[in-house]
Amino acid sequence: MDSLLLGLQFLLAVVFATAGAAKLLDQSGARAALVDFGISERMAPAAGLLLPLAELATAIALLLHPTAKWGALAALVLLLAFIAGIAHAMARGHAPDCHCFGQLQSAPAGRGTLARNSVLAGLATVLVVEGPGPPVGEWVAARSAAELLAVGLGVFAVALGVACVRLRSDNRGLRSDLEREREANTLLPPGLPLGATAPGFALPNVAGETVTLDSLVARGAPVALLFVSPWCSPCATLLPELGRWQASLANRLTIALVSSGGKEDNEWMAEQHQLKHVLVQEGSEVLDAYRVRSTPTAVMVTPEGRIASVVGEGTFVIEPLIRVTLRDETLTLVDGDDAGSEQPRVSA
Repeated sequence: MDSLLLGLQFLLAVVFATAGAAKLLDQSGARAALVDFGISERMAPAAGLLLPLAELATAIALLLHPTAKWGALAALVLLLAFIAGIAHAMARGHAPDCHCFGQLQSAPAGRGTLARNSVLAGLATVLVVEGPGPPVGEWVAARSAAELLAVGLGVFAVALGVACVRLRSDNRGLRSDLEREREANTLLPPGLPLGATAPGFALPNVAGETVTLDSLVARGAPVALLFVSPWCSPCATLLPELGRWQASLANRLTIALVSSGGKEDNEWMAEQHQLKHVLVQEGSEVLDAYRVRSTPTAVMVTPEGRIASVVGEGTFVIEPLIRVTLRDETLTLVDGDDAGSEQPRVSA
């Protein structure tokens, strides 16, 4: 029983110390939470400072044997006040941000917060009724080395389990946020607004060298970003043309391919079609940044690094998009047999 009581003291002390320190380091958030719970804005600054100080004092009292029972009583009073405040807010149909642990953990107050505080209040009640555990020094002296090691491993296991549960919860929250973001993006039209700053990137090419958007526009020519994939059937039809366009338009337009997949697949694709500037993204980060939904898709970027066109989706749209990029000139792309021997024919 002594070990249990001592464990309850330390558990409550850690909870109140964490809550008090977190609130003290985030005074603006603590004041805002108190206002949401019905404290007047005039009283909020003082209450926002006194509450974390009271929580820290409670934690210290719980750790010291002579004051442990009073610390447990203070913890019970604070927890009952929290429970009453949450229950009152829920009765009004409100779910204010509890800001229980400052920026470490902040969520709308609800049944989960009410249940957690109720459990902690029950533990504090046990300490008030049964009295505190023995002084820490006496408890340690009465234990063998094996017992102390077992206790230490048990505490570590519990802490690790709590951390894992917290990480899992955070991961689920991030996944949920990402899914909502993706759903919101599907409602937006594809591509970025004309004139918007083109998102920068730094991607490896098939030779392992890092290529950035800045390095592509540094030549002073427009850049055509072609989003492709080694396994895309429409891309397979377009890739031979891209190799010829890169050769014939090298002095007027930089054509860079942003591909996905493995390095070997993209190396084969570049070699098979004599492609240059084949950049490999790890997932779909650049495709998402440019709000591109499918492959093949092209988007033009000015030498100043701004979006110069709507997105061109599909093999039959990309060539006209390149023609428009070359301003008022009507460009005739050379055939494959002539790509290495003559420049594109242009008429005013």
